[in-house]
Amino acid sequence: MNRTSSIAAATAAAVLFLSSCGAAAEKAGEKATEKLIEEQTGGSVDVNTDGDGSVEIKTEDGSATFGTGEVPEEWPEFLTLPDDLEIQSGSTMDASDGRLVSIVGVTNESPEDILDRYKEALTDWEISGETTSTGGGSTLTGAQWDNSEARVTLAASDAQDDGKTFLTLGHTTLG
Repeated sequence: MNRTSSIAAATAAAVLFLSSCGAAAEKAGEKATEKLIEEQTGGSVDVNTDGDGSVEIKTEDGSATFGTGEVPEEWPEFLTLPDDLEIQSGSTMDASDGRLVSIVGVTNESPEDILDRYKEALTDWEISGETTSTGGGSTLTGAQWDNSEARVTLAASDAQDDGKTFLTLGHTTLG
């Protein structure tokens, strides 16, 4: 999916999540979302929902799936997640440089511990953009790892009032 398609798809997914309740409304929401994306991108789009909060969008440029509460099927096994991670959303998307699989969730691990976890797991990968910032009582960590076949991106922040860490993790299969 190109950038315009990705933005339109994400916007449409949000619209679809908000508008779908019941089978008739779900089908109407799918058709309205298809029309919205087609108007924005000039392409042909097929939108499907499973009634479980997930949305799949297919265009000539690629596909995207957005779900709630589950790790995407395409998640790489070597990229282990914290045991207590509460998945808020998972998605897969054709990106301009490959296939992106991502998760967003909440864990009790600190941002520093999460960064250390993936630095250890990805020791053979080239790391870039590593950062840790603290201020106002919260910590934000982030990094990107690359090898010749894939990219992993990480952002973790403990800015939540309950002391938990908000984690965003992505894996892109390049190609």
